[in-house]
Amino acid sequence: MMTKSALRVSACGLGLVAACGLTAAQPAVFPDFTVTTPNDSGGNTLQSLQLPTNVLEAGQTYTTYKVEFDWIPNPAGGFNARQWDAIWALTDGPIGPGTFVADPGPAINAQIGLVPQFQPGSLRWVGVFGNGGLSGSTPLEFNWLQSNAFTDTTWQDVRITMDTREIVSSSFGGDTTNAPTWTRFRDTREAAAEPPSTVQNIRYEAVPFFVETDGIYQFTTTTFSDWNGVIAIYQDDFDPSAPNDNRLDLWVGTAPGTPNLADRTIAFELEAGNQYFFLQTGRRSFDAGLWEGEVLGVGGVTFAIIPAPGAGALLGLAGLMASRRRR
Repeated sequence: MMTKSALRVSACGLGLVAACGLTAAQPAVFPDFTVTTPNDSGGNTLQSLQLPTNVLEAGQTYTTYKVEFDWIPNPAGGFNARQWDAIWALTDGPIGPGTFVADPGPAINAQIGLVPQFQPGSLRWVGVFGNGGLSGSTPLEFNWLQSNAFTDTTWQDVRITMDTREIVSSSFGGDTTNAPTWTRFRDTREAAAEPPSTVQNIRYEAVPFFVETDGIYQFTTTTFSDWNGVIAIYQDDFDPSAPNDNRLDLWVGTAPGTPNLADRTIAFELEAGNQYFFLQTGRRSFDAGLWEGEVLGVGGVTFAIIPAPGAGALLGLAGLMASRRRR
């Protein structure tokens, strides 16, 4: 586990709304819609749809997003479709000249171990808008594709929700150079080409934390382009001997096509009162070193074990008794 001296924590006190320039507004929900992806031999066929312009409120700033839909492969033409190849992005215009507003990559709850892979499921993404939030006057295009060939799919009842809650920024970090080692979780997408030894004897740090408010929290870490990081979040407990127990959905850093020596970002809807653990580990046994992280979320984050019920009162009583003894 990380020692106190290894952990560095700071926060943007009053949150991004008060201290970092964002403004509060009302949440917005776009009408549900359904789109399809073609069964072509080339793959990567990008399609685009302009979202209604009367949903967001002009003059307001939107801070978080949630996108969810039912992912349905066509049994006849979607035999090569896979949940993690469903990719979308929000832009402020056509994909060519447009600026990316949100581009989160694969769904955090995509099922990577299905056999066969082309099975339906409900996919979900959450995240925090960068660059100080999204202006309500921004025109938006929804761009989508299946990033491999022969993937006839339907994305049914796509729902996009944008909220305006205050965003708080917290920073933390550590150093895995001399940290304990474990055998990390194995990505089934890398198993065919790489031996089991590639996930063994890897350094890790598991940082306990809890949040003060229910909602969306986005974690981004950097390893300063020195080593390949892998990140995940666990709930209730973290046991290095059981890497798949208590983990929230997927992790980030091992999927095919993941950039080397790059930042890693992961986002979830978290609940106050739950104990969580942020896991920073490496892709290989030689991937270790200094790392720093930032959390953008709808409330404050405390990097610690949740105090036991009554612990605060007991500490207060102990202090009172000590004060009386000194009199």
